Amino acid sequence: MHRRTVLALLCALSLTACNGYFGSADDNGGGGGGGGGNSDAQGIWTGNLTSDTLSLSMLVTPSNELWAMSWSEGFSQVRRMTRGTGSLNGKAFSGTGKTFGTGDTTVETANLTGTVTSASSFDGNLGQNVTFTSSFSSQYNDAFDLANYAGTWTGRDSTSSAVTITVQSNGDFSARSSISGRPDTCNINGALAKASSGKNYATTTFSFGNATNCLSQHAGASMQGVAIRLTEKDKQPLLLIMATNSGQSAGWFAYARKQ
Repeated sequence: MHRRTVLALLCALSLTACNGYFGSADDNGGGGGGGGGNSDAQGIWTGNLTSDTLSLSMLVTPSNELWAMSWSEGFSQVRRMTRGTGSLNGKAFSGTGKTFGTGDTTVETANLTGTVTSASSFDGNLGQNVTFTSSFSSQYNDAFDLANYAGTWTGRDSTSSAVTITVQSNGDFSARSSISGRPDTCNINGALAKASSGKNYATTTFSFGNATNCLSQHAGASMQGVAIRLTEKDKQPLLLIMATNSGQSAGWFAYARKQ
């Protein structure tokens, strides 16, 4: 007992000298940071598809639910949206999801793969050989403020149409999509709310008007999804909305700039 007391006193002066006797800090998993843990995929990620010039905007939630959208302001179009879930093994992200195209395109299964460096980079494949590179946006960790979404936004949606979105200060919103060949706009009404994760994005629920003015896959449907507001240098804020119905048989997505 006397010998252990002396060693304990020595430890107070030099902890490193005692690791061989009492065990290291990593013995019970308490150390961490040794390179053996998983990366963290959560975040807002912005970048490009490597196969063409389309921009990529992607959200991965703390539970590794992934929402991704490719679009081009220069060509006034949105191309596709992917919704899925995945997991990490070290830096390797893998999962499954569904890809939604524009108009009445068929929904396809997507095998999701990628390489993640926490809060830095996420490069991978969204299925159908749609590869991308992206960087972490620090705006993900900014404080969420629903009032920042208020106002009028104009852009394009997944019906390949011009869309105007009006958001109230309480998160209620309406969208008007001008679909070619329809007698009037397709009306969309819903709400944005703070995500339960507390991160800087919103969740959304909304419903569509009738089949006279909306696509058949959207008419009368209710959808749930996410919304992201991004600020960019020398540009008006950007709003991105991505959503699907509960069965993920149809989706709607849009980008819009604040007016």
